[in-house]
Formats: sequence, C-alpha cells, structure tokens
Amino acid sequence: MKLLAINGSPRPNRNTATLMNLIIDEAKIHNSDLDVMWCNLNDMTYAGCQSCLTCKTSDVPGCVRKDALSFVLDVMVACQVWVIGTPIYMGHVSGQLKLLLDRMYGFTGPNKEKRIPPGKKAIVAITQGASEESHADVPAQLKSFFTRRGLETQVVRACNLPASAPFPHFDKSIFEEVQRIGKWLIEP
Repeated sequence: MKLLAINGSPRPNRNTATLMNLIIDEAKIHNSDLDVMWCNLNDMTYAGCQSCLTCKTSDVPGCVRKDALSFVLDVMVACQVWVIGTPIYMGHVSGQLKLLLDRMYGFTGPNKEKRIPPGKKAIVAITQGASEESHADVPAQLKSFFTRRGLETQVVRACNLPASAPFPHFDKSIFEEVQRIGKWLIEP
C-alpha cells in the first residue's frame, strides 16, 4: 500500500509533522508493506490555481500547470492513502496547503466527474494552539472537501498546543484516535 504524507506546515518537525508521524507509525504496525512518501510543501516552489480552466476540458486529465505541485498531484492519484497535515493559522489551513487544495480543482472533470480513482482514503491531521471550540468548522470543511472528491476521510485534531514548546504534548485521546485511524487505514 502506498501512502503519501503531505505536510502543510512551514515547521517541518513540529506539532503537525509529529501528529502525522504518529498516524503513519500506527498504520505501519498494521501493514508492514506500507510504502511512505513524505512531502513538505514549504520546501517546494509552486503557485496556486490560475483559473485557466484548461483542466475542465475533456482531453486534459488534471491541472496543466508545471511546477513542484505537478509531481505531488500525480503521486496523489497513484497512492491509496493520503495523510495531510496542517496547522490552523488565522482560522483556516496553512497557506501552503491552501494552494494545493486549490490546485486539486483539476481532480474534477468538465462534467463534474471525479478523476481520482475510487477506493482512496485521506486522513487530515490538524494541529492548533487554540481550544477545540475555536475554528470548529475547519475539520468539517476539510472532511467535506475530500469526501466530495470521492475519498473516505477521517480527521484527527490536536488542540491547545503551545507553538513554542520543544515537543508536542498530545493528550491521551489523541493517541486513542490515532490508534483507531491507523487500523481504519488498512481496512479494505
């Protein structure tokens, strides 16, 4: 099974990446053949959707823009599982991830057909310094975004995380949720 980890945080080894790694490590416990590819969006040079609408023609399979995200979009189509991580900044996903989400517009064809092969799963790992009540709509929005594109989707969110702490301090419920999601990932 191929898993693509897409880190939307500008801080590659902090809260978001740690939560993503917990999910991936749990999935590896249940699937020793898991092939993981890691992508830090902040290390790449790319632009958002240019609204050229070329992706909405029937003879084009997706986004035609050629930059670092072209490869990521191709790998997304090839992988069975996506683990996508983002911190919450200014009430929404990071800017790095937002550009990728916009470029996924090409995953929907001219007649609203889904261009992502069926059977894929997505886990969205969200970290935030604020309480759980803050930004309560973001997990639902992200789950809806990926579900509308045909992916079975789960969201795990760790809240009240200090940005300046040397290591994230996840509470017990996060570890329990990660265990549940790790098992769900490998279910047929």
